[in-house]
This record gives sequence, C-alpha cells and structure tokens, in this order.
Amino acid sequence: MHSINHFTCPFEHIILRGKSHCSQSSKDCVAEKEFGACINKKASDNCQALYLEIRKNSKFLLKNHSGEALSVGQQNKIKMGGLIAINEIINEETAEEISDIFLLLQQVKEEYENYSNLPFNIILPKISKYKYRQRS
Repeated sequence: MHSINHFTCPFEHIILRGKSHCSQSSKDCVAEKEFGACINKKASDNCQALYLEIRKNSKFLLKNHSGEALSVGQQNKIKMGGLIAINEIINEETAEEISDIFLLLQQVKEEYENYSNLPFNIILPKISKYKYRQRS
C-alpha cells in the first residue's frame, strides 16, 4: 500500500466548486466530507504565499484593517478575483475560471520573480468588481 502526502491548498474551495482547476490538486473523502489538497509541497507553499500576498494587499478593499478573520465569501472573492486578474495580466485573456493554477503561478514566478512584485494597482480593482456568487 502506498501513501500520498497531501499539503494544504488555499484554493481548495474554488477547485472543489469547479471554479478553477489545478494539475497538483487531489480530491479525497472522509466519511461523507469531500476535501481537496495539494500533492506537491512546493506548489502548496507557492499558493499559500500568493494567497497571503493577495490578502495583505486586499485589506483596504475588504475594510479589514485590524487583520480579523475573513468570511468565506471574502476569502473566495479575493482568491478567485485575484487569480482571474492575474491570469488576465499574464496571459492577456479574460476567463471566468483558471485551467491550471499551478501553471499560472509558474508563469507569475517567471515574469515577476516574487508575488510582491505583482501590479496590485491593476489587480485590486478587478478583485473589487469580481462577484463570486451570481445572484439569480
């Protein structure tokens, strides 16, 4: 029997909801609960770093100056809105989902070296306009 190491995925919720995909993601179930994880430690670390950078730069946008916990809705807004904005900048295409988060982050590293070098002055307005849930 072989075991696979699983690592934390900050984008787990948007992957499980089918909003994006990642070549390094894995789905599993415990009892009736489905969860997602990452099979690549370096990819997991990169995704965590990107999420923290997006969150840090979104404090004003979310009116979260004290660093208190974000709601699931706020987290999904900055995660998905941030990925879509970054994809538009890197690949010059507008898409409602990301086909491979891992590949996108590799492209970001190649072009910007560090997530703190991303043009948040362009990314944040796109996050602000992004609606994770469309009301019917």
